[in-house]
Amino acid sequence: MSSWRYEVLKKFQNQNSALVLVHDEDYLLNDELIVGQLKEYGYDMVRFEDSVSFRYFYEHKYRRREDEWKLIVYTNEKIVFPYEFLQKGFSLSIQTGSIFPNFSTPILRSMNREDFDALFAVHAQYQGSSSDKETLVYIVKQLYKIPYEMIDSEVELYKLLLSLHYRQKEIPVVVQSFLIEHFGKVVAFKPLPLEELISSSAFFYSFIEEQWAILAEEYNTFQNEQALERREEYKPHPFANHGVRRLMNDLFLEGILSKVKGVSVEHLPDWMKTGIEVEAKQGDIHHKLLHINEKIDGKLADIKLYKDWIEIAELVAEYKYNALESMDTGYDEEAEKVMMKVNHSFQDWMLKQFHALTSLPPFPSPKMVHHIPHTIQARKTNNEKVALLVLDGMNFVQWKQVKNYLKDYDFSFEENGVFAWVPTLTSISRQAIFSGNVPYTFGNTIKTTNSEEKYWKAFWENQGILKQYVAYQRGLGKEEYNRNTIQALKRSSVKVYGAVIDVIDQFTHHAVLGEKSLVSNLSLWLQTNYLVQLLIDLLNEQYTIYLTSDHGNTNAKGIGRISEGVLVDQKGERVRIYSDRTLYEDSLSKINSIPWSNVGLPDDYYVLLSQYKEAFVTKEEHIVTHGGISIEEVIVPFVKVQQK
Repeated sequence: MSSWRYEVLKKFQNQNSALVLVHDEDYLLNDELIVGQLKEYGYDMVRFEDSVSFRYFYEHKYRRREDEWKLIVYTNEKIVFPYEFLQKGFSLSIQTGSIFPNFSTPILRSMNREDFDALFAVHAQYQGSSSDKETLVYIVKQLYKIPYEMIDSEVELYKLLLSLHYRQKEIPVVVQSFLIEHFGKVVAFKPLPLEELISSSAFFYSFIEEQWAILAEEYNTFQNEQALERREEYKPHPFANHGVRRLMNDLFLEGILSKVKGVSVEHLPDWMKTGIEVEAKQGDIHHKLLHINEKIDGKLADIKLYKDWIEIAELVAEYKYNALESMDTGYDEEAEKVMMKVNHSFQDWMLKQFHALTSLPPFPSPKMVHHIPHTIQARKTNNEKVALLVLDGMNFVQWKQVKNYLKDYDFSFEENGVFAWVPTLTSISRQAIFSGNVPYTFGNTIKTTNSEEKYWKAFWENQGILKQYVAYQRGLGKEEYNRNTIQALKRSSVKVYGAVIDVIDQFTHHAVLGEKSLVSNLSLWLQTNYLVQLLIDLLNEQYTIYLTSDHGNTNAKGIGRISEGVLVDQKGERVRIYSDRTLYEDSLSKINSIPWSNVGLPDDYYVLLSQYKEAFVTKEEHIVTHGGISIEEVIVPFVKVQQK
């Protein structure tokens, strides 16, 4: 346990009160290791949203057994807890200032909590004042290792930005502003859109792709090697620098940067060929998959936080997407080995750590699907119109396919990943998205999706937006696109739009030839341009668009149908749900399955999950399905869609 965490945890050690009310305006409890340790101390944790929701939660989960539990209720706002709970419990506040007393508190509050381990280490050597400027200069140099004073050429700037964006390093806004101000004074950077290059990964990658395409076209005009050599000697391009080139090669190999299409490689230097789209050769595919596999192994060896799994999910998706696109079936087999390796570790992590994830707040970014509307609401400005499109059943592999298609229409993306609720069923995880709540709050409707519109409008009404300004639709994508059927476009009064496009989920359940047929069907649907037209029309109407999924999907093979009749409350291909604990425990002793804790689920909701690659269907039957805890089912995209 890192020392800064100890400074937080010691406030809870030897605490006699069963109810602890915590003011945490600095988001110090936004750390899964702290949450996990508090769980070991015997505490449940819940974030206080409002008094009505909390009273409902308290009455249903704790009132009847007050002598059996210890509960931490925390808030990130300046609010007063209800009087009866203040009387019943013990209240305290935790602040960054007490952990890092030598630093400026406003600067500290802008830092990412994931950086606090390193921040605590460099804090011990700090000799400056607690002013904003001195604190910020020290943090930029010592924490982020950015020698900003020495960066005065495009080569060095590209090296820095490629490294930061590639490592998915979230640079706080205050540090971004510092760099933008400093680099804005450098003459060599005057022509560059510095603010966007530093602050937005989507913009940066689009910019690099555009500059790369221009360079490829320019180099392609040279008719012989001598002319090319004279060009490179006269004015070497920053991309030709070895350090820049190495970082860009990784981005091309991992599918983060798109290769240039329609350019001959005949007269291009060797260092450019990695970024040019040519007819796929077995050696090229093998090299790419080998690179991704090595990256996956490196990350698996160093898992610390939930974010590490999101990065692995993206790499796994790129590996599998390329394997599925290849005509060589041998790569399919290799992909399955990679998936087995990853899911062996992921399943173990889910069983041990998922409970900690459910206690984290939805800010500054969502961790789970029910956080999504909260995050959108926090980012939304007063007059901004927002649209949330849920592509039901889409995992990261299908997102790679969708993304690659959309990029040809000049869309760009701010990408992240979030965790679905378990079991990964539509009625659970999709309702969580549109309600903004954990599943125990909608126990009465947990088997159906018919209340999503009601929940979606209620959520936004609680945020101060009247129901008549909120729209919801589902079942989109099956018909030919017609903008007059889209409520966000038909009604000018709509400010918040939520919609379900469920074609991928339907393709999944009818993928008789496995994932290959899913790829084929999705490709055909994308070519109808339903999604392209919808996105263009929403952007033209000034909507800020977010795109996500409720759960993913995975390959599985039947282990035999299980006959329990009315004893089982709900039957799925990868999950079985019981309302009676005795029946659940009896089935657990007979069925080869994984018992799942009912964290976040109703009290009478007991879950058995199938093992990875297995399903409760006819023996040896191959299907594409969902419901379990594989990385393909659990981690789904959360994307902000923009035009370049």
